[in-house]
Amino acid sequence: MHFLDLDLDFFLNQNAYAVGHHQGRLGSGYVPWSVYRVRRFLEGRCGLSLDALLPGRTVKNHDEVLGFWRALIKSGALSVPFDVVHIDAHPDMWVGGGLYLTPGCLHVQPDRELAVFHMKPAHEGNFLTLALARGWVRSLVWVPLRRFSEQHPVWDADARTVKARFHQDIAANSPAVAQKEKELEIPYHILPWNRFRVHAPFNFMALSRSPGFTPPASDSLIKVIESYMKQV
Repeated sequence: MHFLDLDLDFFLNQNAYAVGHHQGRLGSGYVPWSVYRVRRFLEGRCGLSLDALLPGRTVKNHDEVLGFWRALIKSGALSVPFDVVHIDAHPDMWVGGGLYLTPGCLHVQPDRELAVFHMKPAHEGNFLTLALARGWVRSLVWVPLRRFSEQHPVWDADARTVKARFHQDIAANSPAVAQKEKELEIPYHILPWNRFRVHAPFNFMALSRSPGFTPPASDSLIKVIESYMKQV
């Protein structure tokens, strides 16, 4: 099954790497896309149609998608594992500990990652790591706002930006053998939005409003995106 995961902060002229300071919102330097451009992207790149609404949910903060996934899985509507297309200015993963990258693949050590989340709750900057560690995600495509090379992606987590490079020498960076035996390997790709085009129809979608990472002017796009969605 295929899940479209949208964040409103993708539809801006630039990335936001810190929560807005003006009443919790970003300032006027962050300009949202036009309605025409958003519709063209959703229909031309994501395969959405006003004539065939996609079941979905709008959430305030992106980590609330975890609850939507949990409810869909519990009801049997969403089969695990499922494919995720994550269209977002940020990757929403924390690379380190029990998660590392090689070209085209995420390596996840569930025991290590889940132990971290027992001590610290998931939030909008790392919620995908939790979904990966639970084995929910079969494959992941990140469509960022800015163009990133797969060799030098920029990660945003815990309100700070860090750089993580794909390890070319796996032996030098591999965890212990016992941990590797439990490791999940998940196909992963970063695609710039102008190279992304869906090849299979989505089963569900979600939209995160992310008020801390969007200006008030972005709010007018919420109804535009929701016009392709049947709230469930």
